[in-house]
Amino acid sequence: MQTFRIGKILGLVCAVGLLSSMAFGATIAGKVTGSDGTPFRAAFVQARNSKTRVTVIVLTDSNGRYRVENLPAGDYQVRARAIGFRSDPKSGIVLSADQNASFDWTLQKQMVHWDEIPIIQGIDLFPVGPGKDKFAHCGSSCHGFERFINVRRDENGWREVLKDQMSTRIGGSVVYSQIKNEQDVNELAAYASRIFGTGPGALPDSPASLPGYVDWTKQFTDDALKIVYVMYEMPPGRMTWDANPDKDGNIWCPYFGTVNGVGRLNPDTGDLKEYLWESQQPRVGTRSARLTRDGVSAWVVEEGGTLVKVDVKSGKQTKYKGPGKTMNTLREDPNGILWVSGSPFSYRFDPRTGVYTEVKDAPNTYGANLDNAGNIWFDEVGGEGRIFKVDYKTGKVTTWTPPPQPGSRRRFQVDANGIGWLAQYDRGQIVRLDTKTGVFKEYPLPGEQPSPYPIGIDANNQVWYASGIMDTVGRLDPATGKIVEYPPPAVGNGMRELNNDPKGRMWFASPGNNTVGYMYLAK
Repeated sequence: MQTFRIGKILGLVCAVGLLSSMAFGATIAGKVTGSDGTPFRAAFVQARNSKTRVTVIVLTDSNGRYRVENLPAGDYQVRARAIGFRSDPKSGIVLSADQNASFDWTLQKQMVHWDEIPIIQGIDLFPVGPGKDKFAHCGSSCHGFERFINVRRDENGWREVLKDQMSTRIGGSVVYSQIKNEQDVNELAAYASRIFGTGPGALPDSPASLPGYVDWTKQFTDDALKIVYVMYEMPPGRMTWDANPDKDGNIWCPYFGTVNGVGRLNPDTGDLKEYLWESQQPRVGTRSARLTRDGVSAWVVEEGGTLVKVDVKSGKQTKYKGPGKTMNTLREDPNGILWVSGSPFSYRFDPRTGVYTEVKDAPNTYGANLDNAGNIWFDEVGGEGRIFKVDYKTGKVTTWTPPPQPGSRRRFQVDANGIGWLAQYDRGQIVRLDTKTGVFKEYPLPGEQPSPYPIGIDANNQVWYASGIMDTVGRLDPATGKIVEYPPPAVGNGMRELNNDPKGRMWFASPGNNTVGYMYLAK
């Protein structure tokens, strides 16, 4: 086990569900303008604690004003930024508890870089040609193309990246689906070197130089500018897959990157205790983690189909290889039985006996969640996109089939009123299921390729989602159908789950940015 201190947040912050914030701590406020003196709308202002490396991020309103609240006493670096604009950071800002500080900013225009723009915009600007679809797919899932285009490479260089570096970082599931033989490798390498190569005809260093470029940040509504993010940096190589709160408010972080293991983050003290596997080779890609109800053990899913029991005190690990090809998401029912989505089936696992039972009536599932009664819900990743409910007491499986749609479904959740919500990833919509009547209702999402992935339900039964391709976070009001979309804290966010902790804060991980965090709405 290893322990890192990566952040410290003092005081209580009301969460997304409460749609407000309470100021317990220091505050930094001010105004951001452009070089011409006019208010700069939708600029990010971020305050990073120099000791703990926690960053609080807000956006300026239509008058260019911002307010960063709930900052613990400490030494801060503060900066304002926007796509294509920069300001010099202000360092050495020492804040005491409950102090109010004021800083104004003037943003100077700079070159727009490829790693600043949303994934969908990059895909739109890429030229048509053999290999584009494969390249776009490889760069739109776990981390985004922004993470590997900063170095210009010739075709041989790109071939090595595709064979080695990318398959290591993504675990192969995305890249290998596009690379089935040497011909695929050559096609991808040729296209990548064409657009981000060293020879003539490569794309310019700035996407703003191309026809069709627009500043997407300025398109968000005034309501969208109320979002606040509190971000925790993770140690290198973790590529945290999701953020799973336990009953005590600690956050369990499975590592999907080059480090095999799981971390436990205490948001209040900022301590990160790591439980690393004895062997770091081969890479196993952990992708779901849960503390048991008794708090004695944590269970972690390896994507290749293995459950790992971690003793919280000693760090001892015991592995249980499952009968399937893959496993995805783990949940524990009120009786202490584990349920895991996966392929070719979902699985029931009894920790007392170490025995797996295949749930054959719930095949090829991705998401797994509990309702308030303790029943388990799975969503079918392909096929008919069915929804499965497993009665945890009897094992009975009930099935619902949404209206016929092509493509993948993600992260079904049931709200406090017994209404189910599903992300129709390829269809670009949220689907509502009345679990009593079986009636479905569809909510199309805005944007060119919405691709909702995680679903989160806040304390007011508002439905949250995130799109990795559009690089947005969204909220659906079921009562009115109104949808508000928010800028993410960074592009290439790749959020996989949205989960509430005991304080109601909605947590997420950004694998491509190697961070975890939570979000809420300011007044």
